[in-house]
Amino acid sequence: MPRDDAHRRGRSVEVKPLHSRHSSYPNSMSASHKAFKAVVIPRMSSRQWIALGLGAFFALILLSQAIGPKSSPWRISDEAFTFPSQGVVARPNEDVSLDLSQVLVGPPTKHFRDNLRNETRYLTSWLSAGFTNDVMTLGNLIYLAMITNRIPILPPVDSYIGKRPNPMPFSAIFDLPRLRRALNIPVLEWQEVKDPRSEETDILGCWNIFEVDDMRASGPRESRNPISLVLDISYTRAPTSVKLIPGFIHDAHSSFWALAPLAFPDMRAKALASPEVVTTPGVRTGTSTPPDEQLLCFDYLFYVSADVPFEYDRDVYPSWHAVQRHFRWTSEVEKLGGEYLRRVLNVTEHDPIPLHITIHARHGDFKNWCNELDPQDCFAPLSVFAVRIAEIQKELLERKGVHVEHVIVTSDEEDEKWWDKVKAMGWLRIDHAKERTAETHGEWYPVILDAYVQSAGLGFVGTDRSTFSTVARRRVQDWHDGAVRTVRWGRPDADTH
Repeated sequence: MPRDDAHRRGRSVEVKPLHSRHSSYPNSMSASHKAFKAVVIPRMSSRQWIALGLGAFFALILLSQAIGPKSSPWRISDEAFTFPSQGVVARPNEDVSLDLSQVLVGPPTKHFRDNLRNETRYLTSWLSAGFTNDVMTLGNLIYLAMITNRIPILPPVDSYIGKRPNPMPFSAIFDLPRLRRALNIPVLEWQEVKDPRSEETDILGCWNIFEVDDMRASGPRESRNPISLVLDISYTRAPTSVKLIPGFIHDAHSSFWALAPLAFPDMRAKALASPEVVTTPGVRTGTSTPPDEQLLCFDYLFYVSADVPFEYDRDVYPSWHAVQRHFRWTSEVEKLGGEYLRRVLNVTEHDPIPLHITIHARHGDFKNWCNELDPQDCFAPLSVFAVRIAEIQKELLERKGVHVEHVIVTSDEEDEKWWDKVKAMGWLRIDHAKERTAETHGEWYPVILDAYVQSAGLGFVGTDRSTFSTVARRRVQDWHDGAVRTVRWGRPDADTH
């Protein structure tokens, strides 16, 4: 990445003792030394010396501002922030937005390549897994861009289980300026690069890693993103070295460290020279093109980890620690989520929102994993969740000195008899059908607001093997130092204590 003048000028210089540079010193002096000796320095008091020193200090500051660089790479528009490599830090709690003029040519263009700066390298990928998995995939995308020294370009979120709503920009859900400040990198969205209204087809070469990682796959991971962005993707099958567990058919992961070398010219050339690497033409134009060097592209980055498959339930999860924990809600989501919480907790808009614990009871598509078991025997009963709630209440009382009484249940369960049991437990529910959430705010908002409500609690009980629960649990832990539990399921005694 470009550095400022100080970094460019900074060189390691050997500084020799003065006598080694002037072998005859002090007996042989140059004319400049003699002239210096001839200067008469007036005698001054200590107070006068202090005043003179302060004056010289401020004069140097003014001089450095007058002759210093007028701009720096990735400079914020009001000069409140530049990257740490430039030696300037963002002022806390200051509402600033990143000046993207150093990483984009200008406003969105009809063809994405017209907006990429020649000296800058970028990275992108596509989404195809449901809301939470898409968010996690974006975290992986950004993390891979960070370790390969590239600028991430985020596609819009476009799917969640059972529905295909219109694509929604990341910045409509999460606070993008805040993320940029937290990461100190100019995270971009595709809508900032290519005009969303453009109907011009762009050809792009991408790596197909899904077919290598998932040995049962017959091609790259399909996604609606390239269609909505009017891109014709020519996929190149990646080398087998990207697979995390070589030859293992039951896992479909890559590692960040296996993918990172493809971002650099030497390893890219080596991979393309391999006979196992095959490029297929795009379906729109029939054009075959190798993976782009400037805009590095992968078909799918959900199944990427640092160490072991599905590491997001472990402490080792760099995508969370480095990136996703900074995915904070926009002020609009915060405001709307607060309104929903106040209604369900029965407090006015002027009252503080009471502390609460949230349950996420995932059912829905998980019924497919119950096999021959009846869902009532497969899923954990509410009594099991009640035990976990009691554990959390006890922990919060002992650790924080607070008793949290209110419990809010979020679930994709559609059986109203089950919800009647929730009510009988004395627990609360945000009823999106009654609230007309989708009709009023859009198809995305039932899932977004459930995620917000979960993240706003001081305690959380989730469902094992649900990424929706995983991310909610991490938010409560990291954002609020809250208490969390996970309920196992799959057989009647799965979560026996």
